[in-house]
Amino acid sequence: MLFKKKSLKNLFFDLWYRFGKPPWIIDQAQPDLIAAAEKGEVRGPTVLDVGCGTGDNAIYLAGRGFEVTGVDVSAKAINIAKQKARKAKVDVTFITLDALNIGTLAKKFDTLIDFGLFHNVKGDRERYVHALSDVCASKGQLLMLCFSDQAGEYDVYPHFYPKPMSQDEIHASFSKGWKIEWIRLGRTQSNQKFEDYSSWLTNMTSKK
Repeated sequence: MLFKKKSLKNLFFDLWYRFGKPPWIIDQAQPDLIAAAEKGEVRGPTVLDVGCGTGDNAIYLAGRGFEVTGVDVSAKAINIAKQKARKAKVDVTFITLDALNIGTLAKKFDTLIDFGLFHNVKGDRERYVHALSDVCASKGQLLMLCFSDQAGEYDVYPHFYPKPMSQDEIHASFSKGWKIEWIRLGRTQSNQKFEDYSSWLTNMTSKK
């Protein structure tokens, strides 16, 4: 997840990870990421998982031989991710870090993955896209899964779900410095019964 500074909302997520289980934590990689990796759509060797949560996607990719770094603003989520990685016996670098500050990593990555963060970014969207560019290797790629405007869930619970994205919004947000290769309809799997979410899976290449 992403916030500009330590805040009540940040504390809320730390407490949620400590005492509950956010709906996006499914204790395995998202099915759309697994399918993309099996199709060869994740390039390496280096991968950055932005907003990694408790690390399931990062751990899956490390198990496939990628050199993975995962960042999340929640220290509790990162602690859980480290425990999961040890249990899975894979090597992943997990760092507590706001996604807006990933440029401080001083490293470039062949693939960036954002599975569930972008649709939470509002006023800082331009800054976030710039931060992604800062850490993407030349001709590297971003693989992004965000809630789609095909999702009926938002219409029912507009104050609970992050606002879904249209394809036009994705194109507009990444019009500078990125080439969108494809967008296809996917799903964000949830740990809540009957609550998976219609999502856009987008692949784009850095123009650097």
